[in-house]
Amino acid sequence: MEYDANILKEHAHEAYRQGRFEEAGMLLGQLCNDAKQAGNDKIAFQLGLSEVTCLKRAGKPLEALNRLLSMEAWEAPNHESLFSMREMTVDLLRLYNPDLTQLEARLAELESLAENAHDGVVADLRFCEFEFLEAQGKHEKALNAIELAWSERGDATMNHAHATAAAGCLANLRLNRRSQAEDWIKIIERDGETECLGYRADLANARAELALFDGRAEDAFHYAQQQRLVAMEYADMIRVQEAIEKQVRARLLDATNGDPGDRMSGVLDVFKQALPGKRNVPLEFSISLLILDIRLAAVRWAVGMQPAEDFWYQSPQVVASELRVAKDEVLRRIEKTRAALRRLDKIARQQDQTFDCDWRQEMVNRRRERLQEVVSHLD
Repeated sequence: MEYDANILKEHAHEAYRQGRFEEAGMLLGQLCNDAKQAGNDKIAFQLGLSEVTCLKRAGKPLEALNRLLSMEAWEAPNHESLFSMREMTVDLLRLYNPDLTQLEARLAELESLAENAHDGVVADLRFCEFEFLEAQGKHEKALNAIELAWSERGDATMNHAHATAAAGCLANLRLNRRSQAEDWIKIIERDGETECLGYRADLANARAELALFDGRAEDAFHYAQQQRLVAMEYADMIRVQEAIEKQVRARLLDATNGDPGDRMSGVLDVFKQALPGKRNVPLEFSISLLILDIRLAAVRWAVGMQPAEDFWYQSPQVVASELRVAKDEVLRRIEKTRAALRRLDKIARQQDQTFDCDWRQEMVNRRRERLQEVVSHLD
């Protein structure tokens, strides 16, 4: 029996090395179940964590979450493994099945575990707090959490320095603090861990966001393409999706691309590369927001306006009404944009209610106001 287990482990590790993450997860899951049935909780716990890693990389987050929840009462081999399991559970619950009261309780449990863990584990707790505060739209508090995550790093910290610095960059951009955001990029660049795929993805992500913030469409598309290619190498599908979104936004910002609704513009070609499968909660909102922004951009083009980047919105739209298409076509595009607004508003209300906030609805309202400004000028 022991020999068979070793063979399975070898097959699982080989499948993981070759990027066959679903197969690796299936094998590790079998080993995990066998160890649990044999009464070896500590071994089963370690195998379960490895299985979860494979399932996440295979694009099966709900299966990963179910495994984590099944491990709640198991004996962990050490304190750090228990913290890691609880941290992954918090992350997946926030992304796929968020409940405010439950998340707050689990974060409090994580904080208690971090107090008795090795030096630096508390930094991972701060990163979890950052992501939770971002979901609530509490950007000042989120920035404070990520700054603590950086300052409290130690030997046992699991989150890489470049991931923390990239989060610091984005947190500052959300607060309109461009120079501070760029400082975090410089920190990543000084790290110079170029052989690490995660490092390259985080650096490209931060550079792409800053380029979008600045209105540098070509740079934004280039850096987002770097992020996308690297993320595909290590099968981080969430990162791939984020990169595709930035590429679309870069296309929308480039006036030389013409009508965003025309295939020749490249906008729809990039957008159609969005990945199928189960979307997490923030991705459901961001994709619907992107669809709305494509619709809004198509209206702007139709009435003769220059592009505006709607996410960071650093250069407000300049209204014009030199129609490039027939009036009926303009009205058709306006109605499509209004329909996208209604769909997004429903999602925003649901998610804001979940996290007890209103920032998503505010984003929808700001776009509604921009559309109304165009419509009023047209009349």
